[in-house]
Amino acid sequence: MLFNRDNKGSEELLQVTGYAFAANVFDAISTEIEDATRTVAGLVGSAVVNLAQTQYDAGTTDGLVAAVRTPIAILAVARYSRANLVTHTDNGSKVVADGNEKMPWEWMIDRDERAQQDRWYRALDALYAYLDENSITQWQESDAYKRRARSIVRTMDEMEAVYPLDGSFYVFYLLQNLVVECQGKLRRMMNDDAWSRISGASVAEADRDLLRACQRWAVLSALVTAVRRWSLEVFPLSIVRRFCPSYQGGRSKAAATMAEMDAYVGDLEKQIADTRTEIAELLLDGNPWQAFNPLPENDPANKYFTAQ
Repeated sequence: MLFNRDNKGSEELLQVTGYAFAANVFDAISTEIEDATRTVAGLVGSAVVNLAQTQYDAGTTDGLVAAVRTPIAILAVARYSRANLVTHTDNGSKVVADGNEKMPWEWMIDRDERAQQDRWYRALDALYAYLDENSITQWQESDAYKRRARSIVRTMDEMEAVYPLDGSFYVFYLLQNLVVECQGKLRRMMNDDAWSRISGASVAEADRDLLRACQRWAVLSALVTAVRRWSLEVFPLSIVRRFCPSYQGGRSKAAATMAEMDAYVGDLEKQIADTRTEIAELLLDGNPWQAFNPLPENDPANKYFTAQ
C-alpha cells in the first residue's frame, strides 16, 4: 500500500488531499485505498503502480510516487465519504448530527461529489502527463500506451484539433479505446496502400490532408459511440456540457438531457458523413464517384435484369 508508513496513514492522506482529517482511523479507509489503487492500476497499468510502490517502500514520496498517490487518495476519500453519509448499526441506518452541525441538502451533496470527481479527473491528468513526460518504461509497456500507438490520433493536439478536451489527458486516453475501435471501419473504407501511408510512424506531406480527414472521422465516430454507449458520469463536467449544455451532474437532469444528446449525435453524424465524402475525394483525386459504374451489369442472355 502506498500509504501508512510508520502508521501515519491518516496524516499522509491529509498531506495528499488537503481535506482528509488526520484524526480519522486509517484502518477504516484502507479498504477504499486498496480499491482505488486497483482502479488506477487498471488505467495506467499495474507495472506503473508497482514501480511507485517500490519507490515508496524505499522512502520516496515525490515524483512518480506523488503522481500515483494523488488520484488514489482523492478517489478513496471520496468513496469513503459517500459511504459514511449514513451510519449503519444493529438498530438500522441512522443520521447523526450533534452540536451545531447539520446534514447537507441533497443538492449540496451532489455538488460536493462533483467537485471531488473533478479533482479525481485532474489528478489523473497530472499522472498521465507525468508518465508521458518522463518516458517511464513500465508506462510505455502498458496496454493504454500501446493502444495509443495503434491509433491514428496519437497526440493531444491532434485530438483537440477535432474536439476540445480542455487538455484532459484522462479523456484523451479514455477515447483512444473508441478511436482504435472505429478506425477499423475506416480502414475497410480505404485501400491498403492509403491506410499504410497514413497509419505509419511518419506521414508524407502529400498525405497530411488525408490523415487529418481520417483523424476527424475517427474522433467524431468515437464521440458518437461514447455518447451512445457510456454514462455521462465517465466524463468531466466541462466536457459533458459541450454536448449537453443543461447537464449539471445531478440525478434530476438525466431525462432532460436525452433530447440534447440525440440532437448532438445527429449533428456529429452529419459531420461524419461530410468527412467521409472528403476522404473519398482525397482518395480519388477530387471525384468520389470515379470508380462508380452508373450502368447495371446486365446480360442479354439472362431472364432477369438489375437496376441501380
